[in-house]
Amino acid sequence: MNSHENLEEYWEEQFDKGVESYYKAIKGDKNAGIEAHRLFEELTKEEPNNTELMAYFGSAKALLARDTFDLREKGKYANEGLKLLDVAVLKDPSNVLIRTLRGNVATNLPEGRFHRTETAIEDFERIINMYERNSYGIPQTLYIETMESLITAYERLGKIEEATEVVNKLLDIDSSYKIPKFNSKIKSIPVANINDPINDEIHSLYTMAICSDEVSLLKVMKKVSQLMDKDSSNPILQAYNVHLNSIKDSHSFAGMVELFTNAYKTLNLLDKLVSEYPTLYKIRYVRAMQSYRLPEFFFFRSSTAARDFQYLSAQYEKNPTIFSLAIYEDILLRFGECFVRLDMVEEAVKQWHKLVEFSSNKEIVTKANELINVFSFEELLLDEIIEKPKEQLYETALQLHDIGVNGNEKAAKQSLALWEFIQKEYSSCPVAKFYYSASLTLLGRFFSDPYEVFSQSIKGLKKLNTSIPINDPRYIQLLLHRAYIQFSLPDTFFRCSDQIIKDFEAVIKMYQSSSDIDITHSQYLKVLADLGTVYEKKYFVHKAKEIWSELAKEDEDLFYSEFLSEKGIRIED
Repeated sequence: MNSHENLEEYWEEQFDKGVESYYKAIKGDKNAGIEAHRLFEELTKEEPNNTELMAYFGSAKALLARDTFDLREKGKYANEGLKLLDVAVLKDPSNVLIRTLRGNVATNLPEGRFHRTETAIEDFERIINMYERNSYGIPQTLYIETMESLITAYERLGKIEEATEVVNKLLDIDSSYKIPKFNSKIKSIPVANINDPINDEIHSLYTMAICSDEVSLLKVMKKVSQLMDKDSSNPILQAYNVHLNSIKDSHSFAGMVELFTNAYKTLNLLDKLVSEYPTLYKIRYVRAMQSYRLPEFFFFRSSTAARDFQYLSAQYEKNPTIFSLAIYEDILLRFGECFVRLDMVEEAVKQWHKLVEFSSNKEIVTKANELINVFSFEELLLDEIIEKPKEQLYETALQLHDIGVNGNEKAAKQSLALWEFIQKEYSSCPVAKFYYSASLTLLGRFFSDPYEVFSQSIKGLKKLNTSIPINDPRYIQLLLHRAYIQFSLPDTFFRCSDQIIKDFEAVIKMYQSSSDIDITHSQYLKVLADLGTVYEKKYFVHKAKEIWSELAKEDEDLFYSEFLSEKGIRIED
């Protein structure tokens, strides 16, 4: 037997031990749960793409969540486990073992906290359908056990009619089956009786608000609030309303605890609404967008967003009248981005290629092709690049930085390595110092541990804030770039607002004192608008109004008229 066979035999032996420990842990052996987790963790490092191993590892994490008394650790293990199980299902949706593992974990999690019974129903229904289409490879005992589990899940969500249907099917196979007494207090409301008050105008404003359009946010919140006054119990309105308020909170300078509390409240309500109304696509869409927006390293919601985007795209492909083609295309675009966050880059690229093949929307096709190019990036040979002339060196480093900014971790790492070399070679160059610091900051985005995210980002920000002379007109574009790097970061965590104000004010002063400067009038107007926003968030309302009044005078094309009107600034004729 050669060494390769020895390694395979050892791997299989360790895997079998892990599975044995896992099933002992299910019966209550806590030490076996710890051992199963250890074994699956080690094996996953060797075979990270093995979906069945991934599912067992996720299930083992769920057992650790069950057995720990620390609430923070309990939530962490449960969320990590669910994410692994979701990814395994996304990668291998027809695998009965994986579906069984996720369904059982979802069933055993408290519904009031995780709202995963609907996930269990999806898995159990899929297993039953696979057996009934072709029973080969699926034991009848598993088919029966799955039906029993599905009955329990249906009953938990008050779906008595669906539960009764499965009971009757089960009795045809096993007449000894003891029919449970259904005693659910939950009463499902027929979807047909629910009015959908979200018209195209409101939905369009909502999608723009998601993209940080503050005017759209204020407008759509007002419209939804008016509808809520008339029908506050409408679940679709509740979903839109809670998410819009969450977006508003995220734009404020609220404290960290408040932001997290509001985010979790929003997630909890949206999960509850999806569990109660799983076929109402607009509620699914809102939850998908909320999950998509949240930082993955804190909330573990990319897999939830991916599952919802997958559901929505599948429903549209069955019935293209449920929402517009533009929404479907946007869903596919974001679905691919969720795949990237879940380390499923190959699946992401396939999703974008699918979009390019059928879409006639030039903007969408351009964006999809850009993403394909970004995530098809092949690492460069840096040893060869550093031998090139200075101009080519800078050009390549800038390209790497741009690809990293667009989401490619490999490019971000190579950008940092190349800029580190450049700033050592040209130590007096502000451009080199700036992009080295910006690359350090950027790398923080790719860590999964919150502590590493913050320590890396703050390390970069400290260098960034001393990288360029603030009053030198030659570097005004770098000054703008620095301001907007920090403008995009949540001030609750990074406390960047004072530096942003300094940079914006410096840009304004240089623009107003010189006619020959590398900044356009539209860039200047945007700085005025955004500086006022920073002042407003810091509760310096008088300063904000001063800046916006200046914006009103300078905005000859009335581009910011709606924004200024919403801010209470009178625009003179």
